[in-house]
Amino acid sequence: MKPRTPPFVSQVTIERRTVLRWLGNSSVLVLGGDLLAACLGKSAGSEDAGAGSGADGKDATTSEPGPGVFPFQPGSGDEAIYEDWYENTVDSQNLPDLLASWTLTVDGMVNKPLVLGFGDLIALPRQDQVTDFHCVEGWSVDDVPWNGVPLAGLLDQVGVAAAATHLTFYSAGGLYTESIPLSVAREPRTLLGYGVDGSTLPLPHGFPVRLVVPRLLGYKNAKYLSRIEVTDHPVIGYWENYGYSYDGEVPANRLRPGKY
Repeated sequence: MKPRTPPFVSQVTIERRTVLRWLGNSSVLVLGGDLLAACLGKSAGSEDAGAGSGADGKDATTSEPGPGVFPFQPGSGDEAIYEDWYENTVDSQNLPDLLASWTLTVDGMVNKPLVLGFGDLIALPRQDQVTDFHCVEGWSVDDVPWNGVPLAGLLDQVGVAAAATHLTFYSAGGLYTESIPLSVAREPRTLLGYGVDGSTLPLPHGFPVRLVVPRLLGYKNAKYLSRIEVTDHPVIGYWENYGYSYDGEVPANRLRPGKY
């Protein structure tokens, strides 16, 4: 993929009908306790794979996610980065199998390294929030209804070393890395996002789990997470190697009060 210079950022909002058109047939599963229990069985560390998931009693799959889900930006390069993952490794027929085998490792400068399955993750206290998503390309999607786990709570669970300062995020298959300061990771609206509007993430948008930091540009919100490493230094991530800012902060004039 040809390296790119970060483009000029302008304030543009994507209309909902455009979002849905771009999403196409991205497959999702409803985050209902019955469905996930059937897919995952009993999950280590929890009595029920659906516990704490905010299940709404639905038990069907759907090929169209709820409103407000953000799309890929055409030409951003994301399609090439993740092609093997969401097109070849994952398809609409094996989502339950992937959920059953997926794990997230939290390690590095911690007292108690942790490996979570998807059932373990959704058994943790859930946080629902409606926040905006902003891309460096200049488009934004307002009012994304995220479901996930506050990253701060997970960090408390593993016990972060006093000398730690940053987190590094690794995507499945080693295709992508990102890094943020520990202080940003502990902000109240920084999530490990596993759902949108009561359904799992669509395949192109990070299934099964992605980072959600509403006040940082989209490239900082790493997708397809498989590992979080606690470190004492920042790591230059995928897009920073091509000239993007490490901080990745959304320009103030694009932030809406209460939505970041």
